[in-house]
Amino acid sequence: MKILILTSFYPPDTAIAAVRPYMFAKYLTRQGHDVTVMRSGEFYGGASDFFDMDIPVRVISYMGPDSPAECYARGESSFVKPQGKGRLEKLPVWLGNLIRKLYGPIAFWRVQNETREKIRLMKAALDELRQERFDVVFSTFGQQENIAGGQYAAKLFGCKLIQDFRDMVAVAPFCTRGQFRYLQRLQRDAIMQADGVTAISEGLRQELMEGISKPVPNMTLYNGFEPVAQDAAETATEPDVLCLCYTGVLYGELRDFTPLLRALRHLAEEKRIDLSRVKLHYAGSDFYLLQNIAHRMDMEQILVYHGYVGRAEAARIQNASDIFLVLSWNRKDSQGILTGKFYEGIRAKKPILSIVSGDLPESELCVLNEKFHYGFCYEDCRREEQFSRLCDYLETAYNEKMRCGSVGYRMNPALEAAFRYDHLAQQLEDFIENV
Repeated sequence: MKILILTSFYPPDTAIAAVRPYMFAKYLTRQGHDVTVMRSGEFYGGASDFFDMDIPVRVISYMGPDSPAECYARGESSFVKPQGKGRLEKLPVWLGNLIRKLYGPIAFWRVQNETREKIRLMKAALDELRQERFDVVFSTFGQQENIAGGQYAAKLFGCKLIQDFRDMVAVAPFCTRGQFRYLQRLQRDAIMQADGVTAISEGLRQELMEGISKPVPNMTLYNGFEPVAQDAAETATEPDVLCLCYTGVLYGELRDFTPLLRALRHLAEEKRIDLSRVKLHYAGSDFYLLQNIAHRMDMEQILVYHGYVGRAEAARIQNASDIFLVLSWNRKDSQGILTGKFYEGIRAKKPILSIVSGDLPESELCVLNEKFHYGFCYEDCRREEQFSRLCDYLETAYNEKMRCGSVGYRMNPALEAAFRYDHLAQQLEDFIENV
């Protein structure tokens, strides 16, 4: 088949959302398909040569030859994501949140105007391919222009459209009621006009398809990981110190370190652990949020900040840690969140500790832990029954590290098999053929 993948995010962009389209392009090509990727050409993260760009996939930047990605590929620029705090981050948290709330409507409609320009550029780039034939368009949502671009491409080439969702288009916690209704209409239209729908989690798939009257074929197509050589995954950890790590963004207060820090504080107060032998490594752009929480709880001494790092350095930090942290949320107004960090934890072959905020139990991370036993999943809405278990889990890991020099963990082979990208690409191929 000739497959056209539409995505805003694609390597050398280091954004976590760039991994999914890259891996599907890579493994669909290995399965014998002719794959073309149309990306934006922008960088949403930093730029890195972590991924092999010599795979036989044609890559087109719809923003043109002068886009940051094209200039980087020609060696004409070295893109580095700006670091440091923005103006709002220097303000007290409550004041920064108030300003964001007041500025939100202006920012929302500014994004809509920018989206219209991106759609125009994408359509122009697609028009240049009008003499070609494609069998299917795989359009992955992360930015709105890919929805409109996917619909346009399917009509232009007379082919099937698979609309892929990494997130909900309409997420109530991030917008006003009016904005939510606008985005919900866009989301429903995207599903109704697609020949097939894929979503990165079971919860997300169910929420997307709720209330859709048309019988649109749909499936859960998880994110995944690419196995690394065993010696690459094995990195010596710091002796006599329990090291936990988190690399990524926090989305304001939706991803919350509070339960973890509270549990460590509780264990220290009961003399069950020594905080001088515990470190929490963080790499990303939201350290100020973690620092504020730790300051309120007098826990800043355990923090180790690495700044905003590339994918290779993030992998090194992960491999040198004892416990891999995954933070997410599960709410009545926002369900099915399965972060890409979960798959990085599988790749690192580390025990995963998931901290899930929100008011809805039985998150997908919880269900997956019950199935694969990847470590421990704490849901804050069940804190009365789970907080003591979280403390026990951390204490056991701490004692193992002090006694044995490592935290005992043997990954379930079924966990690795379920989330390898070569297996997931085969699932996608089967779904496309059925559609």
